[in-house]
Amino acid sequence: MAKKAVKNCQTLVTESKYQGKYIAFSPSGGKKVIAHGRSAGAVIEKARKKGVDTPAIVFVPEHDVTCTY
Repeated sequence: MAKKAVKNCQTLVTESKYQGKYIAFSPSGGKKVIAHGRSAGAVIEKARKKGVDTPAIVFVPEHDVTCTY
């Protein structure tokens, strides 16, 4: 089966150190990662300690792994 090219796709994170982890961004925008970790709960705690009450949380899959939500 041939792979189709994905158009209009933007990558939030390119660093491999975040693969397999949850990351948090400020909901006010920007691509700066404000917290990261192995569990969403820990990432939320770290973000709140940095003053972000409602962070945007994303899971970054391992390389070549597809996640469906």
